[in-house]
Amino acid sequence: MPIVASRGNEIRRLLGELSDPKRRAGAMLRLRALGTRVVPHAADELGRLNADARAALLDALGDLDTIDAKTLRTRLVRVESLSSKAASSAARGSTVIADLGIESKALETLRRLPMPSASERTSITRERGEAHLSLARAGSRLARKDLLRSLEALQPGRTGLYCEAAGLIGDASFLEALARVGATREEGIAAISSVTAREKITARSKAVRELDPALRNVVARALVGL
Repeated sequence: MPIVASRGNEIRRLLGELSDPKRRAGAMLRLRALGTRVVPHAADELGRLNADARAALLDALGDLDTIDAKTLRTRLVRVESLSSKAASSAARGSTVIADLGIESKALETLRRLPMPSASERTSITRERGEAHLSLARAGSRLARKDLLRSLEALQPGRTGLYCEAAGLIGDASFLEALARVGATREEGIAAISSVTAREKITARSKAVRELDPALRNVVARALVGL
């Protein structure tokens, strides 16, 4: 009885076939059919895809409406923009590849770690925080769910890296977790200030009004810069 390859292996094979003009159309159709399952594998393979393959992948992801899929499409567009600017500069091209390598390494680090949990303190480590900060500095939002869970499970004294990452890529959904940190830690206030400024969140925004009064007061402090 033949051994059936894992879905991950199939997706990686299809991504590789996007670089082959003769196989590209078939690979695109199959990737579209696999849908959201393609996204995490595609994020790992970006650094290995040529320009034609990246364009085909962008087309294949076009109908996906999840946050991770949208983030990956934004990532692809940004890489294409950087690659175009790098056409006359080998140094700039090296920067693009290095950026993708950092993202891939950080995502692999997170996959090796246990899910963040308040009952499992060893899951919220400096290694995890550094991986999230690397992703955030690269503009990647592919691990935002893990970052939010980490913030919700944080113990005092381990907030710096996570709050800095949240300040770079967080949105309104991060306010409650950041406000809990901000009640006692200034890095939480700084992260709230960054998120609210970038996302244009005010004291009248729904995300703020729905917070518990104590947490709403913490956000209010960040909004007025106290």
